[in-house]
Amino acid sequence: MKPVRTLLVLASEAEARLLVNEGPGRGLADVAGLRADDFPDTWQEFTDDAGRQTAGPGMGFHAYEARETVRDARRTTFAGLIVEAMEEAWAAGRYDRIVLAASPKLLGELRARLPAPLADAVAADLPKDLVKVVARDLPSHFAEVAAF
Repeated sequence: MKPVRTLLVLASEAEARLLVNEGPGRGLADVAGLRADDFPDTWQEFTDDAGRQTAGPGMGFHAYEARETVRDARRTTFAGLIVEAMEEAWAAGRYDRIVLAASPKLLGELRARLPAPLADAVAADLPKDLVKVVARDLPSHFAEVAAF
């Protein structure tokens, strides 16, 4: 019986790791890593304060709320970069399934951005930030969804 190859994606708002598992008992090996700091697009300057407009001295002013916060904009941009890395790894790796673990808001952003072939391959997801966990300790976090 052929072992199931799993692409494991761990992500936070600052970092992402892609790992591979070749089957139960085989452990995890790093495939790729991303850091938001390495991409200038994720750290471009956004306005953080609401804008203001004044008509003149003694007249009223108007303020507006930004559509999204700086943190939300950076999360959205970094999620797109993570999905691109997942697409490249998926195309090159002949994987059978994907398991995602990311902070809750980032996980939602990743799921919304996944193209159909990758979305169909997602076997499980965990709303946890496990990026800093050492590879040998990761299987216990996924015991209910996958055997590494």
